[in-house]
Amino acid sequence: MILDLSGLLHVDDPVFRRMLRQWLVGDEKPTADRTNVILFDTGKDKLVLSIPDSLLTERRQALGRVAEALASHHRGELRTAWFDLSRRADDFADAVRDLVEQMGSEQYPDAPPAADALDKFMEMERTLHAVDLSSLLREQIIFRLDDEQGLVPVMVERTVSIEALDRLFTTHMRREPWLFDQATALLDRRMLYDLLRDDAVHALPIAIKLHAATVAGEEFREMTARFPARLHGKLVVEMPFLEWVADRELYRKALNQAQADEVAVAVDHIPALAPSDTELPVVDWYRIPWLGDDGAPVDLSGGIAWLGPMARTRCILTRCRDDQALEDARTLGFRYVEGAAATRAYHDGLKVGDDQRRERTAPGNGPKDKAGVEPTEEPVKPSSWWSRLFGGGGRSGS
Repeated sequence: MILDLSGLLHVDDPVFRRMLRQWLVGDEKPTADRTNVILFDTGKDKLVLSIPDSLLTERRQALGRVAEALASHHRGELRTAWFDLSRRADDFADAVRDLVEQMGSEQYPDAPPAADALDKFMEMERTLHAVDLSSLLREQIIFRLDDEQGLVPVMVERTVSIEALDRLFTTHMRREPWLFDQATALLDRRMLYDLLRDDAVHALPIAIKLHAATVAGEEFREMTARFPARLHGKLVVEMPFLEWVADRELYRKALNQAQADEVAVAVDHIPALAPSDTELPVVDWYRIPWLGDDGAPVDLSGGIAWLGPMARTRCILTRCRDDQALEDARTLGFRYVEGAAATRAYHDGLKVGDDQRRERTAPGNGPKDKAGVEPTEEPVKPSSWWSRLFGGGGRSGS
């Protein structure tokens, strides 16, 4: 079978492509009397699969579920060409020959990495062990929506900027699947070591993105055992929803490890629209992006109902790009938000409050009572748009 991925959105995203490959191949291990599915990845928009007769029905059904999931999440159309090798071996050979000619001498990700990719990774490995990671880190605050207090900081998400990493190493990792996988696995470990060396006293919990394989691994257990007291109960790991779909056994192993180490877990990038399989792990947080993969806002009006009332109380609406996202969060019952719009609204509230406070407390400007004494300052209620959104309440941090 030849799969044409050219109709899919963001097919070059390495995480999505890796999960897609796992969906297609399945998780059956080959045995002495059973051949497994073999997949060849061209590195661009074509995949070639060899499927034994014993698995054909099962893989056709799985492919149908994958196509349905892709369509329901507006990722595009998956096109296929099937060849029965007992009757159409020559047709298949011609199709593959044409494919190779179209690809030219492009690399195949399933083959050993090219020398330049290996050299680039070795350079990254040496540098990332020595470089100050702070120049590559980005932080965003996650806020709780509160009727009385407005936006209340509850958590800090700390990530490594892939764009900054690309600039540092003059590469484009999202277009190099092997390099992306190796680099992000290395960054998982480096982020954890960076937390160990961070002497700051963190007032808020810190959330970091990790692969399920990292959390399930022995090295994660060893590092969490070395956490100082200031970090216990302050770490949240965000693991991708796609990894839950692709390998639930590994994901559950990671969840058990995190629970044993008293580390909170968030499932990241959950689709707003219900997938064909709506089972979700029981975790501390569920992260749903307001922006879709196409950069447009997602229609959340009825989509999050599949999560159930218990999960919705722990949902974080992420990628809140503009004011409409916060209004949607409020209307739909989200209690937590993250993104540029939330950060901007929070700081706008601070700015308005500080400006009014300075004006009121400037010498000779404050109102006085009959005895000529300035009254005690009362809480300031910002007049920005988010004040109206949250019922006129002021802003409080924590």
